[in-house]
Amino acid sequence: MTNNRSLSISTEISSLKKETLLTVLSKHIPKEIYSDVTTENHRDRVFSSSTTLETMLLTATQEDKSLKNSVLLYYASHQKKRELLQQELDELKKQDRSEGKKTINRKMGRPRKHEKRLPKSKKENISLNTSAYSKARKRLPLELTEKLFLHSRLQNVKNKYSHFHGLRVFEVDGTYLQLQDTKEIKTNFPIKNKHEGAYPQALLTAIIERGTGQLHQYNLSSRGISELQAFKTMQSNLPEKSIILFDALYSCYETLSQCFIDKLHFVVPCKTPRNYKVIESYSETDQIIEIQAPKKRSKWVDKNDKILPSIKLRRIECYSPDGKNYILFTSLTDKCITKDEIQILYLTRWDIEISIREVKTIMDINILRSKTPQMLEKELNVSLAAYNLIRKIILESIKDFPFSPERDFIFELYSYHKQFLVDKKGRVYNRWSTGRKRVKRVD
Repeated sequence: MTNNRSLSISTEISSLKKETLLTVLSKHIPKEIYSDVTTENHRDRVFSSSTTLETMLLTATQEDKSLKNSVLLYYASHQKKRELLQQELDELKKQDRSEGKKTINRKMGRPRKHEKRLPKSKKENISLNTSAYSKARKRLPLELTEKLFLHSRLQNVKNKYSHFHGLRVFEVDGTYLQLQDTKEIKTNFPIKNKHEGAYPQALLTAIIERGTGQLHQYNLSSRGISELQAFKTMQSNLPEKSIILFDALYSCYETLSQCFIDKLHFVVPCKTPRNYKVIESYSETDQIIEIQAPKKRSKWVDKNDKILPSIKLRRIECYSPDGKNYILFTSLTDKCITKDEIQILYLTRWDIEISIREVKTIMDINILRSKTPQMLEKELNVSLAAYNLIRKIILESIKDFPFSPERDFIFELYSYHKQFLVDKKGRVYNRWSTGRKRVKRVD
């Protein structure tokens, strides 16, 4: 079986002409993001700021993220838009002719032959050369991709799974991404240990909202920076009346102290045994304790940062489904919130592992293609915005349900745009196969 690329492209273009994913995603892109965005040498280009951003957004949902495939996708959408614009223009011409016949008092002289026409950039077929699109991506302002990501987030969403006793639930975790081996990338993202590999890596720290599955905030930093330090740059931007579900790494005293300062609630497992003072006991396994600040500060903490001299926590002894015991620390000291509710709440922290898997593997950003730091940020902004927009579409169709439905909608959406594999008989497949094993003839 061989990869028949020409038939694959024609089949994909014909499907995109019927109903392109871009028309679905573009409905959720507000026009306000294009305001106050200035570009040098502004003129009527084939790849304007809006068309370039939409093409990058559509490419983010594809398995083939090459420039050639991006231009082909834009070519299909350009053909469809041209037909619609031509229809609108023909209707306007008919209206002008009908209005012209009704007017009795006409001006003297020969009538003007000026007619409304489509611009040259929208009338003719665009070139399939990738140089124009490549330059447009470099010309696209970074702030425009940042606005796209911010507007892709849902605001004030409240369902049965997004809140816990009136608090918005967020989950935090980090993962590593592989980058391209260029001098500019290595300068901003230096290699930590050369024996681990020659390619640089970046740390992606993500805050995901439970109930929507969307990325609320993210931070891209070098692998040499601590995940706790990356979270510190984002936690002050979280809304009030929020609760964060941490893993054991975040049980650092400085992180918990900063949550109290920012008025954020949290639930985190205890990583190492701590000295504490019991203030009040709800039961033998449910206590209010006080922890003093350690004498030695963590290495990643700035010495000028202030921390509280002591914090009051709720210490809960729990048992996992495997029968292992562990300890949870939480800032929820209200006795009306039972121990079982807090334990069940923390068990849902696994949702972020599913979301990160979808972002890295299904959205295919485990290895970023950009070769400059600025293009790296643009690529990541658009890819994460595409993920948020897909989650927004899913939430609109599935209300009052957890954000992880039984059907993997994102995987189905992503696999729909995979390239086609065609054999000699013209049969189309989505997976490559070596065929039947040949049996040697025995004489």
